[in-house]
Amino acid sequence: MRWFTPVTLVSVVGLSFGFAAGLILLPDQPGIEVNQIQYANRWPFEVEQARLRCEGKGAVILTVRGTDYAVNGMAASNRYRPQAVIIDPKIDIRPIIARGLTLCKW
Repeated sequence: MRWFTPVTLVSVVGLSFGFAAGLILLPDQPGIEVNQIQYANRWPFEVEQARLRCEGKGAVILTVRGTDYAVNGMAASNRYRPQAVIIDPKIDIRPIIARGLTLCKW
């Protein structure tokens, strides 16, 4: 039974350190992940996945590889890049905007 205490102590310390490092290195990102699989042929973006979020009073933002893009007019009037860079203009973007607006904390 003497070996049980050091092994348990090392395990608890290791798990605690791993958990703390995860909180520091991987902070909770706002919004939700959206991807081409969810929307199939109605996916309007040129990338396969992105993070969708809402800021303020309705600015819907799409984050692709660390860069934020405006999805609606409210976000476009702020500091975000225009959506035209990543959107296929033949596909309706309103379902993405509607989903983004559900993330707003009004």
